[in-house]
Amino acid sequence: MALVFVIEDEPDLREVLRRNLELDGHEAAVAADGAEALAALASGLRPDLVLLDLSMPGLDGWEVLRRLKASPEPAVAAAPVVLLTGRSSELDRIRGGIEGAVQYLTKPVEMAALARVVAEALAADEAEARLAAQTAALQRLVQLERGDADGDAGPEPASGRRVRFSRLERRPEPPSGPGPAAAGERPASPRLVLDLSRLSAKQTKVLEAVGCQPTVRGASAQLGVSRSNVYASLRRIAAKLDIASVEELVILARERAG
Repeated sequence: MALVFVIEDEPDLREVLRRNLELDGHEAAVAADGAEALAALASGLRPDLVLLDLSMPGLDGWEVLRRLKASPEPAVAAAPVVLLTGRSSELDRIRGGIEGAVQYLTKPVEMAALARVVAEALAADEAEARLAAQTAALQRLVQLERGDADGDAGPEPASGRRVRFSRLERRPEPPSGPGPAAAGERPASPRLVLDLSRLSAKQTKVLEAVGCQPTVRGASAQLGVSRSNVYASLRRIAAKLDIASVEELVILARERAG
């Protein structure tokens, strides 16, 4: 049995979700908006899974998701998040993956789909599932930018500028060198470099373990510490190196390890 936290402002849907989760053998906690949800977490609620509505008054789901994943409490930050929304735009699905959600349910929610998605999210390693969702979202974003989309990606902004989803997307640096790039040539994207000289020996060891292991669980086993300790170290390292998120730090560490 798992504790599932339903954050949904529609009372009828909130109750339907609660009852169906309980019928599936789970315990359900509920919140009617983002502020109530954050207050419950601050008071000690530690869910195994979060079902999060995107469109809510006050703090919307995007802001709640950001705060969940930035939480200093490892049990909160590591809880898998499934988004609930009436939106069907592919850009919303991409943004959800980039910002930390592991799966996505579109309203009206089919209860069979709810049971399946909840079971899958609970069975998976959250860090692996989040990284896989983020990687798939970033790959899809690249496809859309290259014009390789197979379907509707949603309307372009009126200004012609692409919507930025999160701090994971670095703004391109102005080109250097003589003159503009040749016609049709795409400027190279800047790459972040991990400056390990700014880290302590212990932090370097953690980052190297994360880089050479396929999962954070594997890194924690190699280091002989809990996953919570590894996540806490990664948050401190990301802050010290000015990396936007733990997820991005993990990607960079694995790229560095080759």
